[in-house]
Parts: sequence; C-alpha cells; structure tokens
Amino acid sequence: MCPPAAAGNERNQLDPVALSVARYSEHAADYAHQHAGKMRDRVECFTAALPDAATILDAGCGPGRDLARFTAAGHLAQGIDLNPEFASMANACAPTLLGDLREVGSLFAAETFDGIWACACLVHLPTADTRDVLGQFATLLRPAGKLYACVKAVGETGWLDEPDARRWYTVWTPERFTEAVRQAGFNVDGTTTDVFVEVWASRSG
Repeated sequence: MCPPAAAGNERNQLDPVALSVARYSEHAADYAHQHAGKMRDRVECFTAALPDAATILDAGCGPGRDLARFTAAGHLAQGIDLNPEFASMANACAPTLLGDLREVGSLFAAETFDGIWACACLVHLPTADTRDVLGQFATLLRPAGKLYACVKAVGETGWLDEPDARRWYTVWTPERFTEAVRQAGFNVDGTTTDVFVEVWASRSG
C-alpha cells in the first residue's frame, strides 16, 4: 500500500485542476511579469462598491498582483491559491493560504468577507465544481457582499496546448455562467463579455 503522501500525489496526477495549476510553477516569475499591468480598472470598479477597509478574499490570487492593489487601497485582503509558488509570492503582498478553492468554504468562517475577487480562478474547474465553488463563495460573503468572477467564453472545453504548458479549461456561454452565479445565491449587477465573461454580483438575502 502506498503511504498517504504518495497516494495524494497519485490523485493529483489524475486531477486536471491540480495538473493545470501546477504547470504555472515552471514560469511563475514570467507569468507575474506578463500579467502585472492587467485588470487595474476592474479592481478599481470592484473596490468602489465596497466599504472602507473592506475584508476581501482574492480567490486563486496567483502571484499577488491584485492583493497588492487591495492592500494599497487600505483594504484587508486575504489570498488563497493552489499553486505553492504563487502562494509564496503572494504572501509578500498579503496573508495567503495554500489551498484548493474546491474546499474554500471549509477554510474560512461563514460571512467573513465583504468582497470576493475571483479573477480567472475558475477557468480550470469543471462545470459542477464551478457551481459548487460559487455556492461556497456565497456562504463566505456577508449579506449584500460583492463578487467579481470571470471565466473563459471563447474556445472549447478541454485540454489546451499553450506556449508554456498544457492546461484544462472549461468554456462557458455568458448566459450559462450568469445563471450559475444567480443559482449560487447572488443577484447579478452586471456582465461584460469578450474573451472572458465577467459577472459583477451581490450576495442575495
């Protein structure tokens, strides 16, 4: 019988989410540099809807680009990422937990956050897992708390060979993803669609 650590590694080798996320470790610094200037306008729009010194969960925070922005704006940011290289890099910007978003509801207390920032963190999750994580996000948000989430809207679901690695992606239509957010317990405040479908939402109830 394999020892527990080996058994866990075997499971990871069969898990498209873990496989996809692990590949970012090979070029973590290059990834951080390539994406450093992106999403600033979205961050500003998101934080404008939050109270001062808001508690924000940056879900799938990557190397910490947006964590640094939230902290610089005076918010109390917390990161979580499944990639150990990214989690280590992000921890220099704000406290960051190495963890799986599919278990996020068990890692934080209910109604902890004023906002959850889920920028492209759901792209590697199968449809059912995404729906489940959205429901967990709703549990973690305070009533009327804000969610920003975006997923791929162009291409085909499955493995994609990219310049730096091969990764699994789930592609959503705007209508399906918007409805998934609603069904998870949110009121949808707005959407935008391009390569990604972006949903701005508030926890209902």
